[in-house]
Amino acid sequence: MRSGKNETAGLARIEAFELEADLSARAEQVDLAEKAFHNAVAHRNEAQIAYLRQPSIMTRAALEAAKAAAAVAQEIFDAEIAWLANARATTVTGLKLKASYAFTAGKLADSLIEDILQF
Repeated sequence: MRSGKNETAGLARIEAFELEADLSARAEQVDLAEKAFHNAVAHRNEAQIAYLRQPSIMTRAALEAAKAAAAVAQEIFDAEIAWLANARATTVTGLKLKASYAFTAGKLADSLIEDILQF
């Protein structure tokens, strides 16, 4: 009987570690998406400055392309943050990880509160 409880506890710990590993991997994706978004915004700003300095069909086209790229990067970043918000943290480390991104979205902060309440 006792070994059954130990096996259950061991499986629960393994599952928690797997969830945390998945959470860490997703956090890496969030970091990459955030960097891509910031790079796209910087490129958009540079294209806008170039267009303002020398308005032409070419600089206008570059500005429009940069705006589109920034919008796509924003969508990807938002999707990664949404996934992170929907993932449940099962350890203190997972909570800390999610908390480090809480400033980016209210939904993520709300999910942290839910995770804490489930502890």
